[in-house]
Amino acid sequence: MKTYGPYLLTGIVSFLIMLFVCAALTKLLEGDAFYTNILNSPIMGGRTVAGPASWAVPLAELIVALLLCFPKFRLVGLYGALGLLLLFTAYTVGILFFAPYTPCSCGGVITLLSWEQHLILNGCCLVLATVGIGLAHRYKNNERTELSRYRLDRDGFL
Repeated sequence: MKTYGPYLLTGIVSFLIMLFVCAALTKLLEGDAFYTNILNSPIMGGRTVAGPASWAVPLAELIVALLLCFPKFRLVGLYGALGLLLLFTAYTVGILFFAPYTPCSCGGVITLLSWEQHLILNGCCLVLATVGIGLAHRYKNNERTELSRYRLDRDGFL
């Protein structure tokens, strides 16, 4: 019986790479807007946080995406993705339930989502990252064997 775990892991990792690269590039390309959004956020620390965060957040997203690209560092990247997603989700919860007003601090396609929809998206991404971590642990020791076996099977040699 075939198992689709390695393919599911590849799909999750690919999605997370695209998510973090797109998010980071949007933040970097719209740097002034991202800085202003952090500066005006009702739950962030104003200027003391806005400067460092406007660089640290996209840099962290790019580092996580880079880690996910290499099988040797994939598990570390998945834990990094989970950590970033937890931070983003905590921020979204803070805005939704504790902030006096809800600013718009997202770029790209995410601007089309309400804060409630953003929370749902974050929750789905958290689930994907968690499933990815479980699959990465499962296939960690035999990743090369599993993937080469499926490659041979797909090509008809097994």
